[in-house]
Amino acid sequence: MSYTVIEFVDEEKYIMEFLNLPGRLYKKNELMQNCKEELEVLTGSHTLSHYFHIHRLLAVDENERAVGRAVLTIYENDSTAYLGFYESEDNQKVCNLLLKKAEELAAGENCRTVTGPVDASFWIRYRFKTNHFGQPYTGEPYNKDYYVKLWQAAGYQCTESYYSNSYRIVEKGHCSEKFSKRLKEKEAKGYVIKSPGHKNFSSALGEVYDLLIELYRSFPVYKYISKEEFFSQYGYLKKLLRYRLVKMAYYKKQPVGFFISIPDYGNTVYGKLSALDILKYIITRVKPKKYVMLYMGVDSSHRGLGKALAESIKEELEEQHTPSIGALIRKGNINRDYFKELIDQEYEYVLLKKDLA
Repeated sequence: MSYTVIEFVDEEKYIMEFLNLPGRLYKKNELMQNCKEELEVLTGSHTLSHYFHIHRLLAVDENERAVGRAVLTIYENDSTAYLGFYESEDNQKVCNLLLKKAEELAAGENCRTVTGPVDASFWIRYRFKTNHFGQPYTGEPYNKDYYVKLWQAAGYQCTESYYSNSYRIVEKGHCSEKFSKRLKEKEAKGYVIKSPGHKNFSSALGEVYDLLIELYRSFPVYKYISKEEFFSQYGYLKKLLRYRLVKMAYYKKQPVGFFISIPDYGNTVYGKLSALDILKYIITRVKPKKYVMLYMGVDSSHRGLGKALAESIKEELEEQHTPSIGALIRKGNINRDYFKELIDQEYEYVLLKKDLA
């Protein structure tokens, strides 16, 4: 079988092949594709599209049937090109052709390295999962279990590691003296940790942006976006949150930390919702079976506040008698070890890179 890599622009045929490929590769409960967002990136209409330009790649067989796809993203004045939206059959030849084409294009743009997977932006999706496949959680970067193997065989090396902790149910009376003590200390010093409400969601999200845009600046593949763009990208959270599992920390009335969790909707909230999906969504929001702790951030001048925020969330989980996942913690971050006694499983994710020299 021979394969060809096509670089396309706006041809409807290739766009549809690009969008339809994941549906052929994944089981229904594992499909985490957001077709609307992918189409916006492909057509240049995404909120963040003005920051970059892209090369759209499709690997096809002799019958012009898609067997692999990718998008190479280029930022002005950045010597790294970003390769993402990668999907393919378990075929090393297809992977090699796609990645080689991307590397040639990156070199033509005067880039020195290719990093991936990055779906166009830090703010959309990045990283490959490496273990414990089968039942993805909401917000998880999910992929086929052979992708890392294919990329490594094509010369890519893992440069960053991330972890998600699966926490079992917090039993009544559970106590971690270190965390409990830290929460009491912070409250005694005048810190206020509370949950926002539906009515003040926008103001709380704005406070999160002001903190996050600085706290995440040192993260790999990070790029600045405006507050308006941040709201456009994350305003959907308003429909997913149960506010008791969201905490904002204030000191002298100034926001200094946040902890954002959502019920685990699986892949129900991706794509067009059927009547059954809507019912599942409503049931999950009313009575979650699991929570996903998506984002945490603390102003670096307020040491120990992370443990206090974590304790306030743990108390909510204990009351609701619900398991949780602490999502996507970068290797080396101290919160990876929070409440180690409650961890029953650890998921791993990686970012890869290839030097073009």
